[in-house]
Formats: sequence, C-alpha cells, structure tokens
Amino acid sequence: MDRLKGKVALITGTARGMGASHARGFVTEGAKVIMTDVNAKAGAALAAELGPNAYFIEHEVTSHSAWQRVVAKGEEKYGPINVLVNNAGVLGPIAKTVELDEDDYMKVCAINQHSVFWACRRRFRQC
Repeated sequence: MDRLKGKVALITGTARGMGASHARGFVTEGAKVIMTDVNAKAGAALAAELGPNAYFIEHEVTSHSAWQRVVAKGEEKYGPINVLVNNAGVLGPIAKTVELDEDDYMKVCAINQHSVFWACRRRFRQC
C-alpha cells in the first residue's frame, strides 16, 4: 500500500472516470495527488472524499497560463511534482473528416494533444 509513498502526482481529468480511478489508486498507494479538472464540483467532492493527500484545482488544460498556476499551487501545497498523468481527454464529435467542423477538431486537439505539450513544457522537462 505504500508503493507511491513520497511521490507527488499531478493527474488531469480527475472529476470522473479513469482520472478519478487514477487519483483513488495513487492516494491508496501513498502518493500526494494534485487533482485537476474543469468540473470543479465533482473534482472537489472527490478530493474531499480522498482526504488530506488529495488536493483539487480547477484547471482548463488547454491554457498555458493555467498550467503555470496549477504547478505553482500544487508544488506550494505538496512540494516538487515528480509524477504526471495527462489523463484529461475528449472524444469529440463522430463525423467523417469532410464533415467535421474545424472548431470541434481544434478543441479535441487542444485538449488531447496541446495540453500534454503545455504540461511537459511547463515543468516536466523529461517528457
């Protein structure tokens, strides 16, 4: 139960689904977890359920400045982050390429791809 003791993890998309499951598992294994999501109500509720080793921050992963804020607040709370789980993601509309709206496509790319770049660029140089 202590495989992650001494680790500080930042996990995105933790309000539900796989992200919530990751957060539960990391806390159970002894990590301190910085949880982020755009769904503040659900994310905060899960962090409260998980106790003092879970800290929720509302976070729009497509924003570089939001990444700066999240890393700063998370490290202020728990110290240096040494685990990153880029879990936030969306499926987007199901459509043929020629029918897909460009704004919808760009939103999916921003969440599923660009957010990983911002995370790595901001703090995690080993990515």
